[in-house]
Order: sequence, then structure tokens, then C-alpha cells
Amino acid sequence: MNGAGRCKPFRGRGTVVAIGMLWAQAAAQPVIPADAIDLGWGGRLSVNGMRMDVRLFQAVQTPAELAARLARQPGLEPWLLPLPDGLMLTGARGRRPWLMQLRQRQSGATQGMLAIGLGEGARVPPAPAVWLPQGAALLLDLRTNGAAGPVAQQVYAYGGSAGELSRLLQARLHAQGWRRQAGGQADEGLMEWQRARRVLRLVVVKRPQGSGLLAVEHAVHE
Repeated sequence: MNGAGRCKPFRGRGTVVAIGMLWAQAAAQPVIPADAIDLGWGGRLSVNGMRMDVRLFQAVQTPAELAARLARQPGLEPWLLPLPDGLMLTGARGRRPWLMQLRQRQSGATQGMLAIGLGEGARVPPAPAVWLPQGAALLLDLRTNGAAGPVAQQVYAYGGSAGELSRLLQARLHAQGWRRQAGGQADEGLMEWQRARRVLRLVVVKRPQGSGLLAVEHAVHE
């Protein structure tokens, strides 16, 4: 984030880690590992319409190692989402959601972000993307401010296969004026699209039942 914080979207194109999503609400929320380096307050962001406080940290473990360790914290029971350069864990304590992003650095260590909801007050429900195929459900909406302006990261669940979801996404995006960019890894569900000054990065993943989608939209970087 700039100004209000320092959070950054995931933008890498590494191999998608083969970890399924676990959908649950938990009675606990995670803590930064005791042996990690706490980098302090990272600003605020919005998740599913709720303001969240952010802390940044670094750890020597890889994202997969750290996620496995965090998932064993008593009462946590997060669901996990593979990302192009790491992992996302999320859950809720009552009506207060939490979110952890783990990005892999070139050294193999982890750059982490932990966001926890500030309260149980009223929130503004996020709207699903207009290019979303019918039947897809919005599970997570993350809003931050990047170097080029607002950044939206959304997670969806879909009842059909990953291949079906990819085909429907491509048809709807083309119909709405988006143009696919070269360089995506179609066999791993990675796609990049552009319309005017907006960039849309998509990651389609398999789930035990159906498929999932991570979408990151932001302005073109100068």
C-alpha cells in the first residue's frame, strides 16, 4: 500500500502449488510465528467490505512449510488457496475475518502479511465481477492501494471443472472487450487480460468439487 499501508498484490507466474481449498469457519485466528521477523504495521485494507489491520513479517521457511505449520495452530482450520508465487490462508473468528498471504522470495524464504478484521460492525457487501460466469460464487474480496491505484483481489468458487470455468471466462472477457495477453501458462490456469488501462490476472485451480478462481485487477503500471 502507499500512504495507508504497504500491501502488494500477488503478481508472480510460478508453478501453482497443488493444494486443495478447505472451506471452514474457525474459532481462532493466526499469530505471526515466534521465530519470524515482525516488520510492524502494514496499514489497512478491506476484505469482504470489512476494514482490516495489517502486519508484515518475514520467515525463513518456504510458503508451503509455513502454511503447514500455521494450519496446525489449535482451532485455526483455515482454507488454503494456491497462488502463482505462494499461498493464501483465510478464515474467521466469529464475524471477524482474517487473511494471511505468503509470498516466496528468490531466496526461498517467505514474505508474509497478516490481516485481521477490526470489528463486527456494518460492512459494504462486495459486488461480483461483471465478467463472472453464471453460477460462480464470490468467497473473498480484498481491496488495497498499489503504486498505480486501487487493486482488487477476488476469490470465487465454481461448481464445474477448471476447464469449463476457463472456457466460460475467456468467452465473457472477449465479449466485454478484454484482450488476452501473451505469456500466460494455459496448462496451469494462468491468464492475463487487458482492457484500456486495466490489467486482469486470473488463476484457475481444481478443487475436490468443482474449481476455484483468483482474480487480481489493477491499473497498468507506467
